Amino acid sequence: MTSIRERFGARLKNVAEYDPIAGKGQTIVTPAVLLELVEIRPAGGVTGGRTPLELNMSAHCVLSAATDNVQREIRNFAAQLLCLVDGNRWGLGSAVTRAGDLEAFPGMFAPGEKGFESWVVNWKQTVHLGSVWSLPPEALPQTVWVGHAPNIGPGHESNYEKVTDGSAGQG
Repeated sequence: MTSIRERFGARLKNVAEYDPIAGKGQTIVTPAVLLELVEIRPAGGVTGGRTPLELNMSAHCVLSAATDNVQREIRNFAAQLLCLVDGNRWGLGSAVTRAGDLEAFPGMFAPGEKGFESWVVNWKQTVHLGSVWSLPPEALPQTVWVGHAPNIGPGHESNYEKVTDGSAGQG
């Protein structure tokens, strides 16, 4: 949500989770992006001990029907969000893959009263949950050596420190 808020700044009044059940009678402050986790599926691949899951996400871009040139503005809003999603790893680095199957299309957003226009930005993204250290104790390294750049690699073996209690390089 932070990346979306930063991208649109003060123009965006609302970033929240999409809740179609609570929508009836709910006041929606626009412009809004309402995020929805549509589906979760197992994802294969090498994971380093983590659990890969493919998430199918939707972001509902919502504007008031009273917005000037609302048809053009809602499409522009969705296009800008689509560009933000493309390639975004949401600050999670290698724990999240690049988004795929990106698309945007008219939404059917109608919680409570009419008066909204929406488009939906949809994408799939694989996340890797868990820890690479969720291995049995016998599979963990028994001896760890730490080197500090640029004095690393072959020829610098004497510069490495043996880690026994996690304190190498501290102090």
